[in-house]
Amino acid sequence: MRTARPVLLSLGLLSTIGVATAADTTTFNVKIAVTKACTITAASATDVDFGSVLSTSTANADANGSVTAQCTALTPYNIALSAGSNAGTANDVTTRRMKNADPLVTTNNFIAYQLYQDLGRSTVWGSTSGTNTLSRTATGINQVYPVYGRVTNPSANNPATGSYQDTITATIVY
Repeated sequence: MRTARPVLLSLGLLSTIGVATAADTTTFNVKIAVTKACTITAASATDVDFGSVLSTSTANADANGSVTAQCTALTPYNIALSAGSNAGTANDVTTRRMKNADPLVTTNNFIAYQLYQDLGRSTVWGSTSGTNTLSRTATGINQVYPVYGRVTNPSANNPATGSYQDTITATIVY
């Protein structure tokens, strides 16, 4: 039995030695860079449609439309509205006018109008940053901004009958 004891003792010692394991850790970052972006949505813009007025009407004609903007949250931006494609003086928002759509009408073929930022129609909406553009800070979701229009005294230029139209370009700067 003396020989059995050292063997059993050796087996006992071997059973107390476990499999050696080691561990190490590290860290890593997960990243994304978000750059600011803005869009002005043409599909969501609504026309400013004054409807029909009598050629002798001296009452103001008011109408509303809208533009929709979406920018990255907390991005400051400005929305500018151009003078239109028929302005009396190029790029001068104070000379906005609609033109008669009939190419045969060559006299009395313009009707002056103005676009405003406010319901009271006192703040002209133009294209000069810091002066007459709409300035906001983004929330990250679509923001709809009303466009208030006015034709003051539609008969002032003795307009020819027919349909009148102008095209405005809305630009967002951020």
